[in-house]
Order: sequence, then C-alpha cells, then structure tokens
Amino acid sequence: MPTAAFPDAEAAEAPPNGGRTRRPLRRPIVTALLAYLVTLVAAGFVIDAGDAQQPAAPPPSPSRPAPVHAAPTREPAPPMSDVIPDRPGVARVDRLDPVHQQGRVTGRDNGQSTRYGDRSVWVFADTELTKPDAFLSNTAASTVDLTGGDGITLTAADVGGTAGDLHDEFLPWADAERTFERAHAKNCVVRYCGVTFALWPGPVIADPQRHRVIVLYHKLCRGGAAKAPCSQRYGQDIGSGVAAVDMRTYRVTRLTAGNVEPLSSIEGRDPTLFFGPDTRYASAAVVAGDDVYVYGDCRTDDVRCRVAKVPLAKIADRSAWRFYGGDGWWSADPADAVATIRAGGAGNTVLWNPALEAWVNVYMEYGSHEVRAQVGGAPYGPWSDPFTVTDTDPGEYGTNYAAYAHPEYAERDGLVQYVTYYQQFSGAQKLLRVTFSP
Repeated sequence: MPTAAFPDAEAAEAPPNGGRTRRPLRRPIVTALLAYLVTLVAAGFVIDAGDAQQPAAPPPSPSRPAPVHAAPTREPAPPMSDVIPDRPGVARVDRLDPVHQQGRVTGRDNGQSTRYGDRSVWVFADTELTKPDAFLSNTAASTVDLTGGDGITLTAADVGGTAGDLHDEFLPWADAERTFERAHAKNCVVRYCGVTFALWPGPVIADPQRHRVIVLYHKLCRGGAAKAPCSQRYGQDIGSGVAAVDMRTYRVTRLTAGNVEPLSSIEGRDPTLFFGPDTRYASAAVVAGDDVYVYGDCRTDDVRCRVAKVPLAKIADRSAWRFYGGDGWWSADPADAVATIRAGGAGNTVLWNPALEAWVNVYMEYGSHEVRAQVGGAPYGPWSDPFTVTDTDPGEYGTNYAAYAHPEYAERDGLVQYVTYYQQFSGAQKLLRVTFSP
C-alpha cells in the first residue's frame, strides 16, 4: 500500500489454460470422505456434524489506515516585500537523537515532509533495507508524532501510517517503464542493457482543499554499459514530474502534464514529465495562499535555483506555470527565469517564519557539511547573503547532504526549527533543534 495508479502489466496476464481453471472431480472426493467417516465411527470417535460443516476461518487481513482529515481552508498568503529582512542570529543548536525509523531501514536519504491534518507526511529517496536485503528508489511514511523536542518517531511502513513491514516503493511505475526494464534485462541492446528507472521524491506540500498531498519528483535511469547514457555514478536525469496522494484512500497518482506536448524519455514519450533534465523543477516548494512556488533549474555555475509559480488547484496544468524573470515579472517561458535562492545538495526547504517576519531558505551545499540559511522578503526574493547555522559531523568517512527544515515541528512561532540531514556514514537522518534569535 498505497495503490499504484499505473498497474503492472504482468498482473493483468491471463491465467493458464486460456483463462479456464480445472475443477477437481467431486465424486471421488465424496466417496473418500464417506469412507473416512465410517472408519472414524467404527473406531469409536463421535463427530459433531455442525462443527464438521463450519468453514475454516479466513486469515486476518492487514488493517487499512483510516483516511486523514484536514481542514479544507486555505490560509492567507504571508506578507511579501521587496526589502531583505534583518538576518537572525543563531542562539543555540541542539543535536538530538536521529529520526527513529522503521526496523528494516539501514539508510534512506533526502527526507522532506509536510503537515497534513494530525500528522507529518515524509518522503524519501534511495532506501536500503535489510532482512532481507533490498534497495528501493523511494519510500514514504507518516506519523502523528508532531513533537520534535524528544525526537521524532517515524516507524510506519507507508504513507498512511500503517505499522508493519516496509517492502514497497511509494511512487508507482508506468507500464512502459516496466516493459522497457524487462526488455533490456537480457538479450538486450548493449546501450541500455541492465538499465533500471528510479523516481526520487523531492518537496512535499499539503493541499487539503483537494484532500491530497503533492509530491514533486525526479525521474532518472541507472546502469547500462560503460559510458552509456544511464551509466553515470548517480544515473542520468530524465526530467521531473508531479505526483498526488489522495489522503482518503492513499492512492498515489503520477499526474499527467496538461496542455503541453509529452516529453521524451528513453522508453518513449512520457506524459507525466513536466520538465526535461535541463530545468527540472523539483528542488523545493512552498504554498502561499492559493499559489505554490516551486524551485528548480538549479545550476552548478552559480549554485542557485530559479523559481516558478502556479495556482495549487492547477498544478497539473503545465500552461498555468509562470517563471520569475526579475523585477516583478513572471513569464510563461522557463528560459526567462533568473537565479534566486542558493541551491542545496539534493534540495532546499523554503518556509515562512512568523517570528522572524521573513521567508527562510534552509539548505546544505553538497560536500560542505554546513547547514546554511538565507532570509528573503518573498518566495522569489530578494534574498540575503547566506549564513551558517551550524557545522555537522560527517563521521569517519562519507558525506552529509540533504538538509531540510520541517516547519510542522516548529515552536515559539518559528524561532525554534527542526532540521534533518542525511549522514552517509551511518545512514541516519540526523536531527537538529535550531533556536534563532531575531
């Protein structure tokens, strides 16, 4: 669970014998049963016919989590300004116990979250499991533990908060993707032999008016022959898309990009791609009133991202997206977007902080080990110069990355924020409590 929106083609295959099943002959069974009863009676056993006719109790079915209810109201948009707010101080940073995760998890990176109703919904990218060993490109969980000061417990096996065994990926696969993987598993063209797809969840936002949680994600391919398109260390970017989780049924759907020509993927045209590999808007997202601001097109030359804006109700309509070109101008062309916030390794968190009266960008540049932040007058800027929140320990070897804030855990009107980052050495989601001073 959750229910996939793209059913696996193998599940729809017809049963053997042309779809007909062979029924056992009834007469020999009845004859044998009567002979057995006669033997028991002769041996002095008494059988209660009523008990003998009772069917066996069905095995217990796994419990289905109840739907999550959230108030379908939209909060007014926080104030926006063309003036950079005062930069806050960092009064204290407490290093808490790592996020307590499901028992099979030995490591899973990224880890962005949002509040929906009475719970916090989390999504992760690459996930390593043990007993038995397994590797998934994405997973999700939710928890009603909304108090961060004593640690965060996130032991659910799925987005609905079900207790049990974590064994399935969260985002569904298209038939074309599965067919492509099977076709290139053996007797395949060398260029794509052994290639698999991965879906990496990015920012997650709540949309209670439509009873859903929105997840933006990256699509990539991995493996193949040396120097082939998908054989890079972390795979080859294909593009980014948008998924929706119905919080009444936990059905996950990769949305079709409306009013745009389908983009290309290695398996053919993929109608669920909203952006190609050169732009990819799936690094951060924040809701402000009726709109959602989505960050992407993050470039290595200036280590900054661009920002798009789209009404949350029309997020699946690609023609409704607008891209910030500076000086209050929004364009329908992504090529007009200008650099705004600093980019984080694996993404950022952008949030409104009431106590600081500022928009805040929290991130960690890949390889830096520092949690950093900026303050801005609006989701599209202007933004302050970055400042260091705290340094982190990468352990004996490895890298820290994927630093995110989790504003649903904030305290004191936002002065206290909870931040996680992934420690590659231990596979843990490290947890920090950051106290700002205005």
